[in-house]
Amino acid sequence: MKTCVVGVATISLTLFIAGCFAGSSIVKGHVVMRTNSEAHINLGSDDGIQVGDTLTVCREERGRSLSSRTVRVGKVRVARILDTDHAAVEGLTGTLQERDTVGKQTR
Repeated sequence: MKTCVVGVATISLTLFIAGCFAGSSIVKGHVVMRTNSEAHINLGSDDGIQVGDTLTVCREERGRSLSSRTVRVGKVRVARILDTDHAAVEGLTGTLQERDTVGKQTR
C-alpha cells in the first residue's frame, strides 16, 4: 500500500510541474516565508535566479479524493538575491501563500 501512495504522489507532482510550467528546462522552488511586502523563496544565485526575473506562482489544490489540480495564482518579481539558495520576491499579481510553487522556464 505504501508503494502505491508514493507512486500516486510522484505522478501527481510530475503532472503538477508539467501543468504549471511548460517547457523542457524548468527552475522550480517554493515560497518559504511571507510578509506583507515580500516573500522569500528557496531559489538563489546557484539556481540562476537574477534580480528582475519574473516567476510564475502555482498552487496545488486538492480535492476530496487523491485528485488534485494545479492553479496558476500569480506572478512575482525577484527583488533581491539573499544567498546562493534564497531570494526575496515581490508580488506582481495574485496572492502568495507559503508552500506555493514558483518557477520559470529557462532557455
